[in-house]
Amino acid sequence: MLEDQPDIKLDPRALQNLPVRRTSRPKTLRGPLHIQCSGHGSRKYIDQLVKDVLSWPHIEPLSDMSNPPTTIPIRFGENAAMLDSAPLISGREFARVLLGAPTIYLALPLVCAHWAIVRGWAEPHYLSSFGLMPAGAVVVYTPKDREQLSVCYALFYAAYQSALVVNSRPAGSALPGIKSLSLPGELADAEA
Repeated sequence: MLEDQPDIKLDPRALQNLPVRRTSRPKTLRGPLHIQCSGHGSRKYIDQLVKDVLSWPHIEPLSDMSNPPTTIPIRFGENAAMLDSAPLISGREFARVLLGAPTIYLALPLVCAHWAIVRGWAEPHYLSSFGLMPAGAVVVYTPKDREQLSVCYALFYAAYQSALVVNSRPAGSALPGIKSLSLPGELADAEA
């Protein structure tokens, strides 16, 4: 079941312990609409990721989850206290999920984007090189299995935490889809 995610064992501030991707990178079409062309997994993983992230505190819900749009903006609510220096795609939006050609855009702090790219989980967004998106904006490869889904949760969590002024989550509490982000070691192998 998707609810039983393996523990994520990463430092969300830097992601330097992010595991190296075991499979080849998917192909993407680079351009103003930077999309992933191959290597898509089951739609259930991206649906679960979106559902869980939209349920996190301070995240603006979709108006109609029963009929989601083909582009899902993931943004902070109007009352969320965010850092002025937070990397955002636009306004309060820190992530965008395209469902037509499944693709994930994520605005990460530069050091987190670096590790996501170096470890094989993302690539720089085309528009970042023109200053039209933050330098840490990346295309995160969509998950094909539970291990890749866990890495996506960790990347979303890093983007989420980097923008909030104060972490109001009590110590030891978990966000949907995430069990732990502080234990040492690598991601546990998980089967789809």
